[in-house]
Amino acid sequence: MSAPALSLRSLHKSFGATSILRDVSLDIPAGTRHAIIGPNGAGKSTLFHLVTGRLRLDRGSVWLAGDDITGQSPHAIFRRGLARSFQVTSLFPRLSVFENLRVAGMRAAGCGHAFWRRIDGFAALGARIEEMLALLDLGPRRDVAAGALAYAEQRALEIGLALVGGAHTILLDEPTAGMSRAETERAVALLRRLSAGRTLVMIEHDLSVVFDLADAITVLADGGVIASGPPASVRGDARVRAAYLGAAAEVLT
Repeated sequence: MSAPALSLRSLHKSFGATSILRDVSLDIPAGTRHAIIGPNGAGKSTLFHLVTGRLRLDRGSVWLAGDDITGQSPHAIFRRGLARSFQVTSLFPRLSVFENLRVAGMRAAGCGHAFWRRIDGFAALGARIEEMLALLDLGPRRDVAAGALAYAEQRALEIGLALVGGAHTILLDEPTAGMSRAETERAVALLRRLSAGRTLVMIEHDLSVVFDLADAITVLADGGVIASGPPASVRGDARVRAAYLGAAAEVLT
């Protein structure tokens, strides 16, 4: 049996006297789409920061594809195949869509900011970029400056930057935030395509997106896991319904 794509073992994190996460454990199988949900202040973003090395754990360990990555730098973790869309690189608004993807691919290959290097011979990188343009539906926009893209297109490009380096596991924080319903529907279809053969872990407040896309859901509240499992079991959990009092609870019915 293969190791989980991501395994979190008894994670603890406090800031001063305030406990943010307490004994969070979770296994996410490879090739699945997993949603992390919970009320504001539940510790969701802190969890992502711990997994990607942006914050240091107080206790516990993080394992990626069977390897202990606890304490490693964000760059080292990325090179092992775990990416967070904004972690890899911010968009360069004056560079074209193609150029943004090329920069991300160069960084993944260890070229850093060596723009002076000739990369015309990087056939594999060029092929990955062309594939990603097609997956993102940005082929017709390849020469458009990233800053001139529509908001939903910019969000799609940010995900592409994470994936062009060959990441097998990607963490997305609110991938549909700020989108209209039509844009959200297109984004869900895009995420379904992009996650094929990869592991997707997302924080998402739009529960209709969560229940449409996720294979499994973990619910955080007050810094701990209150439920985790298939959408149907999470939907019917009384503790989850209590955590979503108000309008959001209607989506759980």
